[in-house]
Amino acid sequence: MLFMVDIRPLDVVADSPWFTGLPGDALQQLAASATIRPYPRGSQVYSEGQVTQEVFCVVTGRLRVAISSSEGHDFAIIDLSHGFWFGEPVLANDAPRVTSVQAMTAADVLAIPRQVVLEVADAYPLMYRNLFHDHVAGTRKLYGLLGGMLFYPLRARVASRLLSFADEFGVADESGTRIDIKLTQNDLARLSLGSRQRVNKVLRTFTEQGLIETRDDRVVVRDRDGLLAEVEPG
Repeated sequence: MLFMVDIRPLDVVADSPWFTGLPGDALQQLAASATIRPYPRGSQVYSEGQVTQEVFCVVTGRLRVAISSSEGHDFAIIDLSHGFWFGEPVLANDAPRVTSVQAMTAADVLAIPRQVVLEVADAYPLMYRNLFHDHVAGTRKLYGLLGGMLFYPLRARVASRLLSFADEFGVADESGTRIDIKLTQNDLARLSLGSRQRVNKVLRTFTEQGLIETRDDRVVVRDRDGLLAEVEPG
């Protein structure tokens, strides 16, 4: 059973990089139109090819952005956590979504209608600059990810994903940094564009080298510099 989180939409809106610098009445207008929706684990916020009319923010839980091929193969691009805003292409046109977004855990997601966001942006053009800067930052990260997928060996891709998860979900641990989410070999295979068997072999090697350990269904990064050397060999 899902329980809605006790949080005010205005708090989420006011904390958004998209709306930085907007006056209080604009933030109130956005918050008044917002809804917070619960999504069970495994459910879709939206699917590839779907036409939607909202932008979104992760309030709780973890979502995954993925793309699929016509043959049914899929590639997980990135996981989204608290405070991440997404879906902004809908502000430019009504084209169908080119990615899917799925709840990897039970999650709460804030949604704001596209029309309201555009009304506020037209009244306060500063918002377009905010969106531009946020989009550029996201695009740079995406290009780095795609470069790794295209040109780096699997060991480097797995190491890069582990480091990214450690930065996003890491908790200090007596042995290093514990990635405080359940991360299966299938997850890493999808995120690293490799087979589960090959990813399992890489994880065993990293464990033998003392770079990571697995404890209570969690991966602990023991040697961050060692993993970084896998991504950026000296």
